Amino acid sequence: MGISKAGAWALLDIDISEEIVMKKLKLLRQDKAGGPDELIPRLLTMIHEEICYPLTLLFKKLLTEGAVPNDWKRANVAPIYKKGRKSLAGNYKPVSLTSQCSKLLESIIRDAIVEHLETNSLLENSQHGFRKGRSCLTNMLIFLDKITSWIDQGETVDVVYLDFAKAFDKVPHQRLLLKLANHGISGKVLE
Repeated sequence: MGISKAGAWALLDIDISEEIVMKKLKLLRQDKAGGPDELIPRLLTMIHEEICYPLTLLFKKLLTEGAVPNDWKRANVAPIYKKGRKSLAGNYKPVSLTSQCSKLLESIIRDAIVEHLETNSLLENSQHGFRKGRSCLTNMLIFLDKITSWIDQGETVDVVYLDFAKAFDKVPHQRLLLKLANHGISGKVLE
């Protein structure tokens, strides 16, 4: 981490060590599928000692160059049934099976960004997604507790539920990048 020109802490780079990569390799879930490269988590776990150093070098190089290998941009897409009639395509959600190595690097970057946001108190307390010890369930419990207390006090409560289909697919990427930069995420990490 470094200091931005404004004097606030900024996340400019991520130190990717063999210890971090080894830890991530050991934590791979064995029941997950491999991506187009056919490297399944079970294999990566079996050869974790042999592959740790080369992966660490690769991850450092990719972060320095701000690049992603073309093979990591490919995915096997599998339909997962959600609800309703199985004969309707709209009742399935697509799941992209990407490279496990790509997911390892994503996980390392994600951890660094979340640590930066948490350390610098850049997240609202109401934010539950992607935070340790918080989930959709904890968010709903807090919401339900608040609504219940208002009703107990005799207050009138109206609730509007919104569900944005494929919400992340519709995020304006330039606005997202600007928001990240405003939260001190810059340099190699933003690139």
